[in-house]
Formats: sequence, structure tokens, C-alpha cells
Amino acid sequence: MTAGVTAPRFTAFDRLRGLIMALMAIDHASYAIARIHAFEAWSTAVPEPVTITRAISHLCAPGFFMLMGAGMVWLGKARQKSEGWSHARIRRFFITRGLVLLVVQHFIENPAWILMTVSADPSSPMLQAVEPGGGSDYFLHFAVISALGAAMIFWAFLIELPSLVILAITAAAAALSVWMTPPASEIATLWPYWKTLLFVPSHHNAINVLYPWVPWLVPAGLGIVLGRIIYKRPEKTVTVALGLGLVLIATHFAFAHSGVPGLSAFLKYPPTPSFLAVTLGVDLLLISVFAFAPSAMLGPLDVFGRSPLFFYLLHLYVLAAISFAFPSGSSLPVMYAVWAAAMVLIYPACVRFARFKASKPVESMWRLF
Repeated sequence: MTAGVTAPRFTAFDRLRGLIMALMAIDHASYAIARIHAFEAWSTAVPEPVTITRAISHLCAPGFFMLMGAGMVWLGKARQKSEGWSHARIRRFFITRGLVLLVVQHFIENPAWILMTVSADPSSPMLQAVEPGGGSDYFLHFAVISALGAAMIFWAFLIELPSLVILAITAAAAALSVWMTPPASEIATLWPYWKTLLFVPSHHNAINVLYPWVPWLVPAGLGIVLGRIIYKRPEKTVTVALGLGLVLIATHFAFAHSGVPGLSAFLKYPPTPSFLAVTLGVDLLLISVFAFAPSAMLGPLDVFGRSPLFFYLLHLYVLAAISFAFPSGSSLPVMYAVWAAAMVLIYPACVRFARFKASKPVESMWRLF
């Protein structure tokens, strides 16, 4: 992907991406098959118990954003060296990709979620949960793909800034997100559209936001700095990933015991500093492990990790199709069996798509998938 950077580095990052894709699919199978889905949101007065199935999926979204930030650095460097791209051309490329992700969210991803939802028994407890906000029925749903697109567009304008400035902007985004998160008692408030889209996961008439844009700038910004460090010293990948991972996990425990509400809370919607610290920390530890793991054992993760958006969209529609057989849910063993079968079905399609994508020019939109 980038000239001058060793292959094991990319293997480790591809494997992490592949792993979190597979773990994310477990969480989505829980929604589509078992009809169980947690919602660790600011509006929950009493935190929900975290199951193992849900806990392992927490690694996914922060990892996606961190890997995207690092990938922006590596892709930019690669295009400069191999194609002679200017900073302006790289910026336009990332802005275009970000806009494509926003379109994918609303026109390709969301219909799959609609299918998974309408296939459920209306009396399912999963569908009875009280969501923050309210108003008329919404038709624009902003989830992880739209937040990835927004983060890519935002950082495309700033990616050439010094790392210390990137870190300062990242810290400011984290602090602003904590400050803008309301107390659970405000669950019925209809926030202004801008606040809903940027900061507060909630429903406001036409829009429903699960992944507000500003909080998720944080892991992407950290990924940019990480990508720069590893680009300069690829031989230090394991040391950097292990060291930063341990620091972030220690930071999580410091936040968790700080007694400061905005820091100690463990929430995904929006992601709190405590949540991001431990999930990114574990993701980094996994990178350090994957750098040495035998390739033969982890081949499927490499395949999934090299076609992430294709995998993401395909697995949603596979689960959506199967979901009609489980309107009232299933046991966890059945859900895991369905998930495993879906992974087996998706694997050869990802192998073929990876070959197809590699045959396309560097500016092809197929490369995005």
C-alpha cells in the first residue's frame, strides 16, 4: 500500500480490520437473529449490563475510525510517491470518498437495517426500547458509515497539519463532546438538528442519529498520528502498538475511577473518553499480536480486512435475508451458528472481490469498497 513500509505492518492492520469486521457481524446477528441489542447511550439512567457478545463488539467502531485515520496517512504517502499526487489532489480524493460513504449510508446500508427491523415481531423487547428525542417518523438514519465519511472529509482538510496540532484538535473534539452530552433526564428533549447530528445521538423528526460526527473525530485523529509514527518507523510497529495500547488501557482505569461524570461514564452513544481509551487500547494490543501470528491461521481475517466496505454491506443483506426466519429471535447458540454460516458464505465473495478491486485503477471508486 505504501512504498518503504514493510509487509508485516500491513498484515497486522489488515488482520485487525478483518477481526473487528467479524466481531461486528456477531453484534449485527444478535439484532437480526437473536433479536437482542444493547443501547449504551447517554439517555440510559441505569447502565445496561454488558454481555460478552456485546463487549467484544465494542472494539469495532473505534477500531474502524483509528484504522481509517492511519490509512489516510499511508494512502496519501503512497500516492505521492507512486503517482506524484499533490496535497490538493489527495484532499479531493478523500473528500470524494467521504461523500460516497454518506451516500452509501442512506441508499445502500439503511435499506438492509429496515429489512432486519420489519422482519422482527413488533412485540419484540428490542423494538420497545425508548429512544431519546422524538417527533415525527424519521427517514434519514445516520450510523457508522456516515460518521466515517464525515470524519474523512473533516480530516482531509487538516491532515497536513503537525501531529501536535492534530492531537490538540482531537482533544478539543473529545472535550467538546463531553460538554455537549446532556444528562439522562433530558431524554425527551428535541435538540436542534445541528446538535443532534454533531453531538447527541437522538431522534429529531426527520433524522435519527446513532453516531454523531464530532465524538468520532477523536479515534480518527489518533489514527492519523499513529499512522505517521508507524510510517516513519515501521520496524517499531509492535513496540508502538503495545506501548500505546497499555497506556490507553491504564488511562481508561484512571478515567473510570476519576469520579468525573463525563470521564468515568462508559458509553458508546456518544463514545466517552473511557470507552474510547479501553477499546482503542485493546485494538492496539491486538495489532502487536497479529504482527507475529502465523499467516495460515488468520487468512480469512486478511481477506475480510482487505475488502471492508464490501464485507460490511454484504453481511448486512445476508443477515437481513436470514432475519425473516427468526421474527421472535433465537437462542445465542443458534445465533452464533447462523453468524458462522454467514461468514462461510461471505468469505469466497470477499476473495473474488479483493481480486476485482486490485485490478482497478488507483482512482476507481471500487477501491473504496
